[in-house]
Amino acid sequence: MAWTIEAVRDADVEPAAVWRLYADPATWSRWGHNSTWARAEGPLVLGGTVDVRANYGTIYHCRIRRFEEGHALELVVKPAGLTIINVYEVSPTDGGSRVRHAFEVSGPLARPTRWIGLHRLYRRQLAEEVEAVIALAKDPASIDPSRTPAPVSRPERVWHGIGRRLRGGRESQRR
Repeated sequence: MAWTIEAVRDADVEPAAVWRLYADPATWSRWGHNSTWARAEGPLVLGGTVDVRANYGTIYHCRIRRFEEGHALELVVKPAGLTIINVYEVSPTDGGSRVRHAFEVSGPLARPTRWIGLHRLYRRQLAEEVEAVIALAKDPASIDPSRTPAPVSRPERVWHGIGRRLRGGRESQRR
């Protein structure tokens, strides 16, 4: 069983300003719902990798599955028993931009993640993430660069504790 959630909002912001945030992993901790830092070796490219440290300490090696300059970025991450696709899209509208973030979860452990309520938690976090991207695109000083990501919820602690045990206690997912 797979599941998908998304947050979409139209805003009076230039698509290029939103895209600059997507294309620069150094900004991801300023708007991302679950990132304390992100790094890529060089510019983002299709098939490339971005290392992302989640707010609960695990470092994920995210593969770029889709990269459409100025429009879309999709990252694939494979924690234990799951495949997660993070989708970031910006499209021009008459009044500015349509910003869409989605979170697609599949794999043998997708059903239990839904049972423990992660879809509800991440739906709220995606909406907050879209708002943060829009605010930051409008005014780069609007979000404190030292802000901390949302606290880790009980369902996330349980889930990521299971993942850590499946990784043999390692904080980094294998490449």
